[in-house]
Amino acid sequence: MQGPAETTQSTERTLADLRKLAAERNWDRLESVWMDALENPQQAAQHLTGFLDVAEVILSSPKDASRAGPLLELLLPVSTDSAPPQQVLRIYAGLVRAYPSKKDYRAAFAERFERLHPLASPERVFYEASGFATHQNPAAALSRLEKLLRFREGAYVVHASGWGVGKVLAVDPFLKQVRVDLEHKKDHRIAIDAVDSILEPLPPDSFLALSHEGGAELRRLREEDPVRLVSMLLDTFGNPLALKDIKSRLVPAVIEPSGWNKWWNRVKGALRDTGVFRVGDRAPYTVERLQLAVSYEDELVHTFLRAEWPQARQIARLVARRNANELENAWQKIRERLLSVSNSSGGRGVNVIEAALIIDRGDGGKSKDFLRSILARFSSQDLSTVFQELSGAEEQRRAVESLPDTRPDDWEEITSTLFAGKKDTLRDAAVDLLEKRCPEKIQSLLKDLVKNPKASPEAFCFMLQSHIEGSSHSSLEVFRSRGPRELLVLVTDLLDHLQHLAERRGRLSYKEIVRRVEDILGQGDRRFFLDGLKAMSSEDRRDLYTRLVRNESLLPQLKGALLQCILEAEPSLVQEKELPPWEEDCIYVTAAGLEKRKDEFREIMEVKLPKVFEDIGRAAAFGDLSENAEYTSALEERDSLTKRATKIKAELDKATIIVPDMVRKDRAGLGSRIHLVNLRTGDKFVYSVLGPWDGSPEDGILNYLSPLGRLFHGRTEGEEVEAQLPGGTEMYKLAKIGSHFEKDS
Repeated sequence: MQGPAETTQSTERTLADLRKLAAERNWDRLESVWMDALENPQQAAQHLTGFLDVAEVILSSPKDASRAGPLLELLLPVSTDSAPPQQVLRIYAGLVRAYPSKKDYRAAFAERFERLHPLASPERVFYEASGFATHQNPAAALSRLEKLLRFREGAYVVHASGWGVGKVLAVDPFLKQVRVDLEHKKDHRIAIDAVDSILEPLPPDSFLALSHEGGAELRRLREEDPVRLVSMLLDTFGNPLALKDIKSRLVPAVIEPSGWNKWWNRVKGALRDTGVFRVGDRAPYTVERLQLAVSYEDELVHTFLRAEWPQARQIARLVARRNANELENAWQKIRERLLSVSNSSGGRGVNVIEAALIIDRGDGGKSKDFLRSILARFSSQDLSTVFQELSGAEEQRRAVESLPDTRPDDWEEITSTLFAGKKDTLRDAAVDLLEKRCPEKIQSLLKDLVKNPKASPEAFCFMLQSHIEGSSHSSLEVFRSRGPRELLVLVTDLLDHLQHLAERRGRLSYKEIVRRVEDILGQGDRRFFLDGLKAMSSEDRRDLYTRLVRNESLLPQLKGALLQCILEAEPSLVQEKELPPWEEDCIYVTAAGLEKRKDEFREIMEVKLPKVFEDIGRAAAFGDLSENAEYTSALEERDSLTKRATKIKAELDKATIIVPDMVRKDRAGLGSRIHLVNLRTGDKFVYSVLGPWDGSPEDGILNYLSPLGRLFHGRTEGEEVEAQLPGGTEMYKLAKIGSHFEKDS
């Protein structure tokens, strides 16, 4: 025979079974267990609240509510006079909902409610306002009564239309009013008949209620139970909820702005570990609470199978980098999809190689035969081309390092091609591989490169930059053996070559490689340039000055600084050159040109950088940042844009507007419109001499810092001028001088 303690435990287990059966909607089994439990009326009476909780779960489903009626009727004999009146009221409230047409149950509820709450009580006023005694739909009246009862003194409330969150100060049963203190409506009175249509009651542990009390409890949850804190936000503001909305509710009231990223990176992992939250890793980065628990592994697979390849690839890389048996089930499912990708796209696309590389990584390097079979589909030239399209620095390096095993017959040829290609990561991996496996080959490549930088400008700039930065590559001895003068001459020759190509094929095609040359010339305190300049003769410096003056590819600010370095190293040039009347530290430009430059700055700061920060946040969500290709790429883009914005900002600070008063009538200069005649061909040209941001010769504008702009500066009408152009020497006559600001000049 069971003792009291064992009987109590048995009843508690029964209630747990009932709750489970109610959640599963297994009504037949539930009714059987319920009736068995009531065979011990004394124990049932002691656990009446638990039985009522289960009944209310059933009542919450309108189509199943009637099933609760018979179960509640079985509780009536159990609810003796010693049962708490509130519990008896709950039984009759449930019976009213289950049998709204049975007047006996309505009358029983009314009689007990009126006996429990006297006429002068707030509860009685709420009861009368609900109209329960006479309402045609007693179940609806009961629901309203339960809501009205939540407006007791001390209750938290919210006015959604603008008065904010507040608290019930008092309920006046005689005036039939509720007095509330709201954020934007202090000590306000509302008729009880209308209060539930104007205000919404709040649970005392809700996010809005705790915020209203100063947020101390929210700050405790921030550290001790952040999952509950996020769950409260979803309950209050919607499920799912955008991450930006979560952040706006917590920062700065609950979390300091500087601590948000660290906190969120910790919390999103905790949310995923629960299995009941889906944390989005792509814009708009939503957080959703699921009805059923899903493991992080299942969530990864779920997202992977539905994602486009760029996102799916990143998830696959994340899982492939797992430790020991971690995420093993997810890896097997993802591996199947990767095998499918490897056999798609005609078997020859970049996705095929990326999938094969991920499989090799996930299998711990044991899938070299499979990777070899994939790479064997490509010719050496096609493979070199596809490698240039690979995403992720780590995957690019691993692809290069696999070549001796996967392409033993032509790996040197492919690696040499990659060395001369466009991507620095592939180039760096190619240098490492050749130094390790075939040092004589890389020495030969570098010797050819120094002899002819034009053959591969990207490779030349990369290796020279490595040399300047003190790289330990043994193959850089070919650069170390050259003096600073010779290296500077090689860079200047390359710059002239790029200028010539740009004039023939368009500047945009060579913009990136010119930026590389600028980085070399302007790095740090321009040490590379100054060392080369110091080793030059006076004749070399004069030649360098002339070549830089003629070059239109360099940014004006850098070009001006380099020319100034030459003048300081070779003072005799100062007397020989007619210095222009403008400040070299200023950048002269029209108001329209300045606005264009500001627009470029604004686009970087307000469009491009915010997008990059979103990309960084999305990529960071995958974790393991050390090998996260998308994260690394986004950081590189951020750094590039930040560097560009800093440079533009510095230039904008030096901008000076060209105004009509600057224009001289007798000589060509800033703001002039010059009419030229080519004395050899008879062709006529009209140019405005303006700033570097105002346009190009194709737009009828000469940059005042360009070789032609400087050449015609100070000239008068009728002068004939010899111009040294990349295609040869031409003679021009300055036929007329006018003003850019005058339409007919």
